[in-house]
Amino acid sequence: MRCRPRPACVDKGSVLKKPWGVHVARTSIPQNVEEISAEWLGRVLTEGGAISGQRISNVRRRVIGTERGFLSATVRVELDYEASNGAGPASVIVKLEPESGGFRDAERETHAFQREIRFYREIANQLTIPVPHTFYGATGEDGSVLVMEDLSRLEVGDQVRGLSQEQVLSTVRRVASLHTAYWENEALERLSWVPAHDHFWEKGVEEHWPGFASLYGLRIGRKALRLGERVVGDLRGLESRILKRPTSVIHGDLRADNLLFGRSKADPEVVILDWQLVTKTLPAFDLAYLFGGSEPAAERRGHQVEVLGVWHEALLQCGVQNYPFEEALEDLKLGILYTLLVPVKAYAFLGDDAGRRSGRLLDAIAERMFASAVELDAGSVLR
Repeated sequence: MRCRPRPACVDKGSVLKKPWGVHVARTSIPQNVEEISAEWLGRVLTEGGAISGQRISNVRRRVIGTERGFLSATVRVELDYEASNGAGPASVIVKLEPESGGFRDAERETHAFQREIRFYREIANQLTIPVPHTFYGATGEDGSVLVMEDLSRLEVGDQVRGLSQEQVLSTVRRVASLHTAYWENEALERLSWVPAHDHFWEKGVEEHWPGFASLYGLRIGRKALRLGERVVGDLRGLESRILKRPTSVIHGDLRADNLLFGRSKADPEVVILDWQLVTKTLPAFDLAYLFGGSEPAAERRGHQVEVLGVWHEALLQCGVQNYPFEEALEDLKLGILYTLLVPVKAYAFLGDDAGRRSGRLLDAIAERMFASAVELDAGSVLR
């Protein structure tokens, strides 16, 4: 192995500040970037306890992450204060609902903001996973918003470019602590608000598979195309297999665009962002989604079992019992098969209207995920 795994349940000083809490909206929620005003930020940062007595005199807004996050709009806001009578954040990240269209509909249908806000309130402070400090989060009839620590000093992952094997291993070690904390235990049952075996990726797959297969058939190859047809033709069978396997809380959208990496020893090694699709289901799905969607084939080829071994050892070190490696490998194959729905779902959303980066992203995940499934012979676990 290239890197020796470290216990994912032990973290010496890399955890960022814990969340300050989230709220039911008691003040208006911005409907667009222009409505993120100095007055509004002053109110919510005061309500969230981030400032006390300071008055924000001016804000400078910049949309970031265009064509990276689809269920939210992300804005970096620099803050100026009238006086220096106390500390306050120099900048923050504000996440808003998409203004309109299919992505806003999908965000509301999946309750994406509510899931992310409750993750920071009820789950994040129980884990050793480094997460952004949350200053304020609220939902209401007119929208949802999340105000967070600005971590733009860290290196932003790029799913089109892809991740290195070392970055994948760092992320796997980190997310293993989430899986371990809720692995088939009572804590998992108490999270009634987290959807179980969410079918976000499945909806519309059968309808859009023919168009996807026509567009990508030559690029993914005949073997991959036949495997995709088998998966789409037996979704109920795949789901029934997954239901019988271990369940935990998973990220659900673990990919390079949702990761930050430290640039120095003082920084956390990896920070996982965007918890809008947090779900209770097969933990190995996070692994399959990560290296299948974000690691280029030349970097990934021959190392999938290595990634599984790092994750499996981290689980055992943190107390997971009665989970042989052979079962973990079968679960990884089930997870890989389920990830094949992801590029089809993305195609359904983006279609021929994909933006410049979105189109390249769709190409990358389609080719990588199907190649990953063929390489590991994931179809061997199908009937």
